Amino acid sequence: MAGLVGMPRWPGSDSTASTSSIRAEIESSPEFERTVAAQAAALGRSADDVRQEARACLKEMVAAESPSATKAWTKLGAWLARAYEFDVDQADLARLKTLDTAETLVFLPNHRSYLDPFVLRLVLEQAGFPPNFVLGGSNLSFFPLGPIGQHTGLVFIRRQFKDAPVYKAMLGVYLAHLVQRGANLEWYIEGGRTRTGKLRPPRMGILSYLVDAFKGSGVHDVSFVPVSIIYDQQHEVGAIVEEESGGTKAPESVKWALRYARAQGSRRGKVHLRFAEPVSLRAMLDEVGSVEGRYRAAVPKVAFEVCHRINRVTPVTAAAVATLVLLEHSDRALTEAQMRAGALPIAEYLAQRGAPIAGGMHLDRSHVLTERLPTEGRLALETLVREGVVARFDGGDETVYSIPSGRYLEAAFYRNTLSHFFVTRSIVELAVLAAAEQGATDLIAASWLEALALRDLLKYEFFFSTKEQFDHEVRAEMELSIPGWEQADVPAARAPERIRALPFRAAPRILTPFLEAYGVLADRLALRDPGEKVDQDALVAECIGVARQRVLQRSLHSPESVSKDLFKNALLLAGNRDLLGPGDAGLVERRAAFAAELAEVVRRIDVLREMSAPAPGTVAPSSEEVPA
Repeated sequence: MAGLVGMPRWPGSDSTASTSSIRAEIESSPEFERTVAAQAAALGRSADDVRQEARACLKEMVAAESPSATKAWTKLGAWLARAYEFDVDQADLARLKTLDTAETLVFLPNHRSYLDPFVLRLVLEQAGFPPNFVLGGSNLSFFPLGPIGQHTGLVFIRRQFKDAPVYKAMLGVYLAHLVQRGANLEWYIEGGRTRTGKLRPPRMGILSYLVDAFKGSGVHDVSFVPVSIIYDQQHEVGAIVEEESGGTKAPESVKWALRYARAQGSRRGKVHLRFAEPVSLRAMLDEVGSVEGRYRAAVPKVAFEVCHRINRVTPVTAAAVATLVLLEHSDRALTEAQMRAGALPIAEYLAQRGAPIAGGMHLDRSHVLTERLPTEGRLALETLVREGVVARFDGGDETVYSIPSGRYLEAAFYRNTLSHFFVTRSIVELAVLAAAEQGATDLIAASWLEALALRDLLKYEFFFSTKEQFDHEVRAEMELSIPGWEQADVPAARAPERIRALPFRAAPRILTPFLEAYGVLADRLALRDPGEKVDQDALVAECIGVARQRVLQRSLHSPESVSKDLFKNALLLAGNRDLLGPGDAGLVERRAAFAAELAEVVRRIDVLREMSAPAPGTVAPSSEEVPA
C-alpha cells in the first residue's frame, strides 16, 4: 500500500493506533479546521458548535486495527464461512499483490451475503494483504459486533445522511486521511445485498466522497478493484426474496446474529471469488479531460466500469445452469436426461461467449452429454434439494426434479447470477421479431433501432456498453442467431423462422420479470391524476399487490415480477422520462404511451415463449435425442 511519501503507513503495520489517537490526529489537521470553518459559514453556525458536532461524527466512524481484535475477527469469519469451500483465482491475487506495493487499492465487490466481508478478508489475508478498512452500514454496529468491528478496520456509516452536512463533510475528511496514509479500502458498490441475484445499479455516494478526497490528497493514483463474490447456495436467499415480494425485513440484532451463525453449519458448496482488472482513477480523470466538474464526471464512469468488470468475471455456476433449465419448465418435473438436454444449448452458447466458468464446472458437449449429470451439476442439485429450492421425486421408474410451489423466487435468484450473459441475446431476439412484425424493408436498420429502444428501457436493470460498443455486441449476437445475416439479405418476413430455429430463446427466460414488473407500474401510473405528485412508496406498494393478483390470475407469467427492486427501477425510468408529474393532459398521453410500449414488448416476449413451448403431449427431448 502506498500513501504520500514521508507520511506514516499505520494501516496494517506492526504498531497499533487507537481510535482516539487517530481522531486526535485528524482533528489537529489543517484540513479539519478548514472544513469546520467552511461548514460554519455555510450553515450560519459558530465554529465551536460545528467543531463539536464534527468530533462526534468522527467518533462514530473512525476505525482502528488492533492485532488481537483483528485476529479474533478473522477467526469469527472462518467459523461463519465454514459452510463453503473457497474457489479463488490465485493469478489475479498475485497481480494485485504487485499493484498493492505501488498504489492504494479500493476493493469494490458486489454484495450477495452478510458473509461477503468475512470471505474477502479471509482470502486477502491468506494472500498476504493487510486488512482493508471496510465501510459498511451502521445497522450492523450493535453490541458486541460494533465495538469489536471498529477495532478491526470496520468503518460504520449511517444508512442515511443526506440531511447531515457536517457528517458528510467529516466522511470526506476521514476518507482523505485514509487515502493519504495508503490504507486499502473496501465497500460494496451496490449499497445493499442484491434482492434478485443480479448486480444492482451502483450507489455512488461514498465513491464521490472518495474521488473528492483524492482531488486534494497529493496521492498519484487510486486503483478500484472490481470483485465478484458468488455462492453456490445461500441460506439467506429465502429471507431476501420474502422481503423483496413485500415481506418485512428482520432487524439485525444479537439474536438475529446467533440464528444466522447457526444456519451456516450446513455445507452449501463453494464460494467463488474473482478479481477483475483494476480501474485507475487517474486514467478515468484523464479520459474526461478538461470537462467542467472533471472529478464529478469521473464518478459514474468509475462506477459503471467497475460493474461491467464485475459482471464480466462472475463465473457461471452449476446451480445457475440447473435453475435456468428447471425454471424454463416450471410447470413440470424433468429427468436427468431432460435436464442435460436443456443444459446443452445453454452450455454451448456460454462457451461461444467465452463466459467464465466456476471451478469444477464444465460446459463442453462431452461433459453435458455424459450418462449421468456431471459431478458439479449433481452436487449443485443435491444442495438445492437439501435447501428445498428443488424437489426430487424417486417414487417412479426415473428420478425427476422440479421447482416446488413457493420456491420459484429463490430458484430465480440463482439463475439471475448469469442473466447478464444473455441480455444482448434477448434484446436481439425481441428486436428482430419487432422488425419482422413491422414488415421492415431493412432488417438491419430496423432491428438496430429496436435494440436501442430496448437498451433504453432496461438501462436501470443492466449495464450496457457505449452505443458504439453496443453496436458491435448486437452485430455479434445477430451473427450467432442468424449466421451470414449481413450478407444473406434475410427478408424481414423470414426472420421469425430463424429465431424459431434457434436451440433456445433467451428473452422469455431472462427479461420476463423485468418487463412484466415495468408493465404493471406503467399501467398503475397511467391511472394516476396527472395534476398530483406521485407518492412513490404508495405506488410501489400498490404495484406489489396488483402484480401478486395478476400472477394468481396467470395474466403475469413470472412470480419474480412481484419485486420492490424492479418497481423502484421502473420508477427511475419513469422519472427519467419525466412521467412522474405533476403535469397536464400531455402527461396523460405520455404515460399511456409508456404503458403501451411495455405492453407491446411483453406481448413479443409471449410470442417468443410460445416458440419454445413443446407441442401438446410431448416432453423435452432426452440427451440421446439431441443431435451431435
